[in-house]
Amino acid sequence: MGTNYYAVRNRPTTGEPIHIGKSSMGWRFLFQEQDIWDNPEVHWHTAREVYWWLEKYTVESNEFVIMNEYDEVVTFEDFKTLVERKQNEKIHDEHAKLVEGYRFDSELFC
Repeated sequence: MGTNYYAVRNRPTTGEPIHIGKSSMGWRFLFQEQDIWDNPEVHWHTAREVYWWLEKYTVESNEFVIMNEYDEVVTFEDFKTLVERKQNEKIHDEHAKLVEGYRFDSELFC
């Protein structure tokens, strides 16, 4: 069982949410790699890039919020704490790759 996390615009929009990744019981957080063609700043291949983007757009500009799949808003600090706490759990599976110790997947997943 797991919980997906998304970056969602903090205003009415027809745009799609951006899938950040998934927290599954017993595993390290699994980040979703992102390359969104119409937004060059959504280019995530490391945890540092994800954290930088989330801090810039959810804390500094408040343009986005982090939400889980249960429509609950999660602060940037709470999200980062969750990810870092899960760094002590299982490392690898057949789909994910390790990038600087964090699990990433380039394939779409839910």
